[in-house]
Amino acid sequence: MEVVLTIAVPSYNMEAHLPKNLPTYCSPRLAGRLEVLVLDNASQDRTGQIADGFAARYPGTFRVLHRQSRGYGGSINQALAEARGKYFRIVDADDWVDTAALEALVDRLEGCRADVVQTNYRRVVLSTGEQLPVRFSGVEYGRLYTGFATCRENPPCIHSVTYRTGLLRECGFAMQDGIFFVDEEYVILPFLQVKSLVYYDLDLYRYLVGNPAQSTSPANRARYAGHREQVVRRLVEAWRAGQAAGPARDYYFFRTAQAAGDHLTTLYLYLPDRRAGLRAGRAWERYLKAQAPEIWRAVAKKGFLLRLLCRGHVSLPAYERLKRVLLHR
Repeated sequence: MEVVLTIAVPSYNMEAHLPKNLPTYCSPRLAGRLEVLVLDNASQDRTGQIADGFAARYPGTFRVLHRQSRGYGGSINQALAEARGKYFRIVDADDWVDTAALEALVDRLEGCRADVVQTNYRRVVLSTGEQLPVRFSGVEYGRLYTGFATCRENPPCIHSVTYRTGLLRECGFAMQDGIFFVDEEYVILPFLQVKSLVYYDLDLYRYLVGNPAQSTSPANRARYAGHREQVVRRLVEAWRAGQAAGPARDYYFFRTAQAAGDHLTTLYLYLPDRRAGLRAGRAWERYLKAQAPEIWRAVAKKGFLLRLLCRGHVSLPAYERLKRVLLHR
């Protein structure tokens, strides 16, 4: 029986979450068609033991890779190297999937030929348990797209995207290791060579939100601003080198410019020292202008406005209120 889908579950000290995550893959209908690689990234709690227990009970579904490094990117690289599935996706250890939707996805992937598969997901609020559906807009489910205009309104993210494993290997994809924000590499860099995608109306992923330890919180974005810059520089350098030449070229530019502009927000508004933020933001703009002028032109207006807000010491709550007003104009 062919392994249709490999799911990588990177895990560091996740004993509190794996008992919710791992059972969602244990359907008898998935045995032999689904491979779950649990990456135990040098955990210091019972993460490895919990994963080993599932592998012992469901040897046809689970494999545990005990690693000596905590690196997220390196663990995904190892999972991709060892994956046997026709398709590949990531489910973070503190999240989980809907089993019925996963069964339906594996059924559809058996006959699928798209490079990218997009599925719906839900945000789950940590404090209340409330589930907020995230659905695609303006798409025809089940249609094989060879253009990427729909991706602007429905950008691929860790929670929505599944890749053809062969595509990731053909383009030599690998994440940087030892830094945060590499999920941005995962959802943008493969589009250097993506040629087709499909949307399935399946409510698959459950994304836990509201954890202050998440790297996407403003405090952590400020703390690890250097990590984010390292990631976005990689995206910019790939654009500059002319690697984006396929049908998704315009979409790759859109996402890279979006990431470059978002980094300006971190530097100008999230860094607690506004003087340091002003220096860092201006240095980032100079880098873009020199290395990728077309990307700089796409974010120049935003940079100008953010500099004004930085100089005016506008608070983050005030900035968020201003954004809401502008978005509803």
